Amino acid sequence: MIKKSFLAACFFSLLFFVSCGSDDNNVSTLSVDEQNTADDMAILNFLNNYYFDDLGKVTKFSDTITPDDKEPLSKNAQKSTSGYWIVKNPKADQGINTDNIADGKNNILIHYSLQYFVAGEGGNGYTTLNTSSSTIDNSGVAQENPFFYKKPKNDTIQNENYYVIRGIVDGLKDFKPTNKSKNELYNVLQGLIIVPSRLAYGRESNYINSKDATFILNFELYKVCSQDQTCN
Repeated sequence: MIKKSFLAACFFSLLFFVSCGSDDNNVSTLSVDEQNTADDMAILNFLNNYYFDDLGKVTKFSDTITPDDKEPLSKNAQKSTSGYWIVKNPKADQGINTDNIADGKNNILIHYSLQYFVAGEGGNGYTTLNTSSSTIDNSGVAQENPFFYKKPKNDTIQNENYYVIRGIVDGLKDFKPTNKSKNELYNVLQGLIIVPSRLAYGRESNYINSKDATFILNFELYKVCSQDQTCN
C-alpha cells in the first residue's frame, strides 16, 4: 500500500552528495546499509529540489524558477511500503481504466526518460544526472517493452534480473495508459517513479553497467497490451 508523504523542509539539512560519473562509480565504498541510507537521503533531496515543467519533464529549481513558482515533487510524492516512490503529475492525463496492468508480463508502450545517480555520504548535493535511455530526447517515438521492463526474448544467457528493474515494474502498476499510438506525441508526461538501488540492480551485474544506482523514470504510459498482443 502506498502512503502519502509530505516532505518537510528539515530534509534540506541532510548533507550528502550524488556522484554523477558513469561507469567509474561501480566501485562500492559504502556498506550496503550505508548505501541504502545515502539513497534514501538523496531521493528526499531530489524530491524537494525538482519539479514538473509545463511538459511534465522533471526539472531542477533555479534562480529564476523557485519553489515559490512551481510545486516541488515532494508535494505529490508517495512512498511504497517496499521503498520506491511514485509522483503523479497533477496537470497530466492520468489515463483510462483497462483490464491489463503493467505487471512485467503484459506488453507496454511507453514514452520515457530513464536517468540515474549514485549517492554517497557527505558533499553538497546534485550535479547532472546520467541518462541511461530516452525516447523523449532521442527517437521521439514511444517504445514497446524497454529492457528495464521486460527481458529481451533473444537473450538466452542472462537472467531477468540482469535487465528488469523490479521497482519500476511495481511502480507502473499505479499508472493507467493514455491509449495513444506509437507515433503520437506526448502532451504532458504523467509522472515519475524513483527506485533506490536496493530495489533496482544493487551491486549485481546489469545491462546498464552501473552499480549502486538509484533510477528515475519520467514517462507517459501509452498502452498496456496482453502478452500475445503487440503494442503499437
